[in-house]
Amino acid sequence: MDTRFWGATLAAFVTGFVLCIIFHGFILYQDYAGLQAVYRPPVFDALFFVLLVLAWLVMSAAMAALYRFGVEDKPYLGQGVRFGLLAAGVGAVPYGLFAYSFTNITGALAIKQLILEAIIVTAMGVVIAWFYRK
Repeated sequence: MDTRFWGATLAAFVTGFVLCIIFHGFILYQDYAGLQAVYRPPVFDALFFVLLVLAWLVMSAAMAALYRFGVEDKPYLGQGVRFGLLAAGVGAVPYGLFAYSFTNITGALAIKQLILEAIIVTAMGVVIAWFYRK
């Protein structure tokens, strides 16, 4: 684990965490407000916040570690988008479909979540690729 890995992990974490707050805390806020029976109320809980931070750290570190194995001598932006979309394909998209299958959220909300989560993971992929650029 070198400085590129740690830098990529930190940058991916910040990117994912900030976009998550923007997308879920602001853009989808009204969608979630109508589903209080499905989601926790929007009040701060230290335990759940720690779990949220841990989840983003694990995802960021795993993505940074995996990216090193597929990096090619090509422009970082294309590689980052490709990697991010592939990561979304094995993480965010299936998870969103699973969640939709098991909860009573609307189809419109599920589609919004899938798209926004794919954007988050793709942005994380681009940031990670930037750290590993040649």
